[in-house]
Amino acid sequence: MCPDTQRAATTQCQYPSCTKAVWKDPDGSYSSFCGNTHRLAMANNPKYTQSRTCKNCNSKPVYIENGRAHDFCGRRCAEEFNNNGRRPSRSRSSPPPRENICTIPGCPNRAFVDADGKATKYCSHRHRLAAVQRGLADVCLFCREMPTVEVGGKKSDFCSKHCSTAALSRVPTILDVPSGNEIYTDVVNQFTQKWEHPTQTPTVVKLWRIYGDRSVLDQFSRYQLEVERRTSLPGGNTRRRFHGTIRACTLGDTAADGNLCAQTTCNMCRIIESSFQRARAGERTNFGRFGEGIYTSATSSKANDYYFGSASPNRAMLLNDVVMGKAIKLTTTNQSLTQPPSGHDSVIGEPGGDLNYDECIVYKNEAIRASFLIVFR
Repeated sequence: MCPDTQRAATTQCQYPSCTKAVWKDPDGSYSSFCGNTHRLAMANNPKYTQSRTCKNCNSKPVYIENGRAHDFCGRRCAEEFNNNGRRPSRSRSSPPPRENICTIPGCPNRAFVDADGKATKYCSHRHRLAAVQRGLADVCLFCREMPTVEVGGKKSDFCSKHCSTAALSRVPTILDVPSGNEIYTDVVNQFTQKWEHPTQTPTVVKLWRIYGDRSVLDQFSRYQLEVERRTSLPGGNTRRRFHGTIRACTLGDTAADGNLCAQTTCNMCRIIESSFQRARAGERTNFGRFGEGIYTSATSSKANDYYFGSASPNRAMLLNDVVMGKAIKLTTTNQSLTQPPSGHDSVIGEPGGDLNYDECIVYKNEAIRASFLIVFR
């Protein structure tokens, strides 16, 4: 991509009242905004989107749904646009394509088509509810009633823009993941399968999804993109890794324990609140085999070794997204490291030398974000 000649490093973010400079991508091009927060906020701002007209008729304003501006004024224009300008057929002689049928078993009805002309999975509100009640779909983590949807080809944690906005307006926060949801099974399987110590594998009591401050997500996403472009590794070689630390409260023990505590000694709540801080590395152990970095492990039982908490009979750990990029494998201790060896983005401590179980170390705060809180016994 050629650098954008209309914007420069001194160009101001287009978000109203923001005075920050626009974000520069690693390829040299400049965004219209300072980051994802303002880009998404502007895209979903009704005052900004109300002036847009339908892509098909070019006369009527686009349809606004829960603050989100669609591309078309209504279903008919969406269908006509997707049909190369031809009016959608209203013939009843041929049945709709199979993919446009409600996914509830036995239901022959057409699936609802939204204002963008995209067919949903269900024919009605009643069948959306039925999908969750019958265990055919994951339930929204916020309203805990409707099935989740896909956004940009990826499964969302929420059923709608309304629930997503409501949940994310409370960050930093955690939301209880029901045992029937696919991600619950996925995380619990990773936890149990990677318990490699010769002790009995614990039982997961609760799983919580972590939603950190928006600025933390922005920094993580930027770093992830930069590493991906530099290394050509998909997603910057992002992996899920476990981290054990101090929990001075009962966060996550029950459905009623969903609020972060204010204790400065509660590392778990502070990480969820403001993410990982390399400056605090080694505070508890006073030892870092590979220097001053942020330590995680693919082995859940290894992370458990670093847990401390006396306020609850349960134990807990964090499962995190870690941008590992180009990793170097080391087997012997090197406490002098303050960054990965040249040409690398992270260090993997390999078992077999000075270690019995693996370690993953990153040296930048933006290379890691907490994703799940696992409570177990």
